[in-house]
Amino acid sequence: MSEIKTIGKDYSTGELLKFAAPSVTNEIVISLLYTLDDGLFISRYIGHDALAAFSIGSPLFMLNFAIVNLLGGSAILVSRKFGEKKEAEARKNFTTVVVAILLIGILMAIVERTFLKQILHLLGATEILYPYAWQFNSIGTLYIPLTLVSGIFSRFYVTAGKPQVGLLNTILNVGTNVFFDWYFVVYRQVGMVGAAYANLIAVCVQMVIGLIFYSSKSSELRFARPDLTDTSTLKRSMRLGIPSFITNASVGLGTLVQNHVILYWGNEEYLAAYSIVNNIAFTFMGGFFGLFGTTGPLVSYAVGEKNLPKLQKLFGQIFAVTTVLSFLTVGLFLTGGRMLVKLFVSSAEQSMIGILNYGMRIMPYSFLLFGYNIAARSTLANLQQTRYSGLLTTLHEVVFNNLTLVLLPLLFGLDSIWFSFLLTNVIMLVITVIVILRLKPEYFPQTV
Repeated sequence: MSEIKTIGKDYSTGELLKFAAPSVTNEIVISLLYTLDDGLFISRYIGHDALAAFSIGSPLFMLNFAIVNLLGGSAILVSRKFGEKKEAEARKNFTTVVVAILLIGILMAIVERTFLKQILHLLGATEILYPYAWQFNSIGTLYIPLTLVSGIFSRFYVTAGKPQVGLLNTILNVGTNVFFDWYFVVYRQVGMVGAAYANLIAVCVQMVIGLIFYSSKSSELRFARPDLTDTSTLKRSMRLGIPSFITNASVGLGTLVQNHVILYWGNEEYLAAYSIVNNIAFTFMGGFFGLFGTTGPLVSYAVGEKNLPKLQKLFGQIFAVTTVLSFLTVGLFLTGGRMLVKLFVSSAEQSMIGILNYGMRIMPYSFLLFGYNIAARSTLANLQQTRYSGLLTTLHEVVFNNLTLVLLPLLFGLDSIWFSFLLTNVIMLVITVIVILRLKPEYFPQTV
């Protein structure tokens, strides 16, 4: 009898909610605390120019983490191997991916550190923002390999049947980051350099937890002898990870476009205000990513089992839970969002309040649609419908997200940029429904 049990269970909706709760909480907590961590400490104790500079460097971070998502497609592959009862092969594939991303991270660190000045100017760093951006990223580029490996570790806690370890990892990681941000930024007053060192220490905590967990013989998923000559595993992992890669890379591209548009039509203060609202929105996105990060391995396992009834049941459960989470997110955003805004803005930054209040009146309602779009893309990726998942991701993140960012301010003025997220989700929901109807006969043949 196979020892792999957790992700192969036939969960009731209540059991699925219980199983997903640690990952949903994990992502909300990590998003919230990272928002309060880097954004709050930088905004309140260094200034809005520093926060704008932090936003300028965000596309670089997103590009780096896109590599994690690209090879993170191996989580789908490994989950399917478990469903096929090929546990030893799954562990070998996992370890191969970890070693590969470590080597990629070392190469990226060398390239980015060498050309950092040129990269920051390309990202839009103005004369005011460049010193802040350089101070943070000159250190940040040095620990890219650790960031990538710890990111891969986090992708597999659910596959290993231990989403609660991911939650513990997050609490320790963010707690460490917050403490050392306070120590370096507030107590020692070393500015952006201190924020970068706090991130480094927090990433090291993530690495230690992952190394201990995946070295344990009691873990369902653990290290094995890697095989870097097994290029087919890396290729399949990248193919499965393309939708997530596009999402992350496109968020970076969208941030780049957003930064250039705002600095063209507005100024550093407006960019800082927009970054604050985006950070708060990112906090509430976290719950969805946690949910679909949990349901993904379950779907992949069922695909490996070739269990169509289980898949059909999972589809209904994912839709129901997404609906609940969508309304809950809007409610939390409306009740808690303004309190978060007040944390970011010091008494010296009151001129941003009007911009922030305008954005906070518009942003929450996008979440009535956002979850369904992400649920469809995630589920299609785990069904290995990579063509459709990749198409939806590309249209959402690359095409419509950037078109709305550029065209709305051009046609209606800078304040209309706040509607770009909502308009993009409206367009994508229509396209997503069309794709689902096209695929319906394949998964619900009895209804045709």
